[in-house]
Amino acid sequence: MEPAERVFARDFSAARHTADSGGGRDGSYVVTPAGVWCRRLFVVGALTERRASGDLMQARIADPTGTFRVTADWQSPDAVETLGCVEPPAFIAVTGRATLAGTGERAHAALAAEALRVVDRTARDLWVLMTAGVTLDRLEALDKALRENGGDERTMTALRLYGTTAADIREMAGMVRTALESVRSDLAPGEIAPGIGRDRLLAALEDQGGARGVPIEDAVAAGVRAGLSARDAKRALEELLDEGECYQPASGMIKLI
Repeated sequence: MEPAERVFARDFSAARHTADSGGGRDGSYVVTPAGVWCRRLFVVGALTERRASGDLMQARIADPTGTFRVTADWQSPDAVETLGCVEPPAFIAVTGRATLAGTGERAHAALAAEALRVVDRTARDLWVLMTAGVTLDRLEALDKALRENGGDERTMTALRLYGTTAADIREMAGMVRTALESVRSDLAPGEIAPGIGRDRLLAALEDQGGARGVPIEDAVAAGVRAGLSARDAKRALEELLDEGECYQPASGMIKLI
């Protein structure tokens, strides 16, 4: 599977071109002004808006530099269901396909979600730190290629497509500084613990429901808010039922023991 690249929203939303890769590989890449060649992306940001239109979900996810347009459709039913359980605002991580519709100044880049889950502020800040690092590496490669009038094929293609200048590179470096200013100074990577799905769901359900329990769909939604995908929440619910941690007092209902 194509690796998922990290890119800031401001850079991705400014993408206006695609390019084919050498080496006999089919398909094209979305190319951004900062020199990212991407087919798939991994982004983390704040879900600020979502809406449903038939089988299509549309959302906006903001990072410190701008906003990603995100879609999810019938090709990724788990992403659709998971997104439908999340109420903005919430930090969310998305992996998906990079797309570019339209041409020229009317082109707009979007992310077609394949998988997503709710995360916390620490996960968002760590994503910002790692994305800043790879972005600065790309900008350094652009700057060197511009000064020496030579570089690898992808870097030179990005320079040609966008007519990048030294001023443009300095402006993009400023974007990175802006992103880094949003990161908490007391960031502690050790705060992030993946946890076991059944444990996350069990903890999420402890305060849910009354004498009759909660509807299964509400139990799944609670798991999603705890950081599971809809598919993983359903799997965790099956584990809890098998282990006797909960039972079904009525059809479509779940109640903890």
